[in-house]
Amino acid sequence: MRLKGIFRLIRQRVAKNQQRYTLYFSILFSLALLCYRIYHSGTYLRVSLVWNLFLAYVPFAITRWMEKHPAEINNRLTWYGCFVAWLLFIPNAPYILTDLFHLFDGGVPLWFDLFVIFSFAWNGMMLGYMSIRSMEHLWSARHTRWPAWLFTFPVMFLCGMGVYIGRYLRYNSWDLVKDPLTLLGDMRDIVLHPVENRSAWAFTICMGVFLSLMYPLVKKQSI
Repeated sequence: MRLKGIFRLIRQRVAKNQQRYTLYFSILFSLALLCYRIYHSGTYLRVSLVWNLFLAYVPFAITRWMEKHPAEINNRLTWYGCFVAWLLFIPNAPYILTDLFHLFDGGVPLWFDLFVIFSFAWNGMMLGYMSIRSMEHLWSARHTRWPAWLFTFPVMFLCGMGVYIGRYLRYNSWDLVKDPLTLLGDMRDIVLHPVENRSAWAFTICMGVFLSLMYPLVKKQSI
C-alpha cells in the first residue's frame, strides 16, 4: 500500500509539471545531439549553443525563484530588482533562433546540423515563453489594474530589439555592466534616428510580431 501511495504521488507530480519535465528532456536531447556532433566532427563548433541556452535559462530561473519565494518579493526593491534582471536576460531566449544563420558551416550533414541548432532554439524559445507567462502572472498580481497585454506586448518588442542588438551590434546582457555607455549610446542612435536605422526597426517589429503571434499558441500550456 505504501508503494502504491508513493507511485500515486509521483504520477501526480509528473502530471502537474509535465510541460517542465518534457522541456528538461528536450534539453537533454539537444545536449545529446551536440555531444554526438562533437564526437563525429572532432570540433567544438556548436558548443556556444550551450552558453546561449544557459543565458536563455537565466530568466526562467529568475521567475521560478520569484514564484517559490513570495515573501521575499513582497519587498518592492527585491521585486523590481528581479524584474529588471529578468528584463535584461529575456532577449537571450529568442536570440538562439538567429544561430540558424550558421547552418552552412559544415562538419556534419546539413540535416543533422539543422536538428542541433533548431532543437536548442526551440528549447530557448520555450524557456522564454514559460518565463514570460510566469512574469505576466507575477506582474498582474502586483499591478491588478493593468491589463496583461500591456505588459506582454512591450516585452515581445523589447525582445526583438534585444535580439537585434545582440546579433548585429554584437552586445550581450553583460555589456550593460561592462560597457553601458557605449551600449546606451548605440540604443539612443537607433531611437533618435529611425530612418538611418530602419533595418533595426524592421527587424524589431518583425521579431516582436512573430513572438506575439507565437505566444498565444503556448500560453495556455505554460506552467
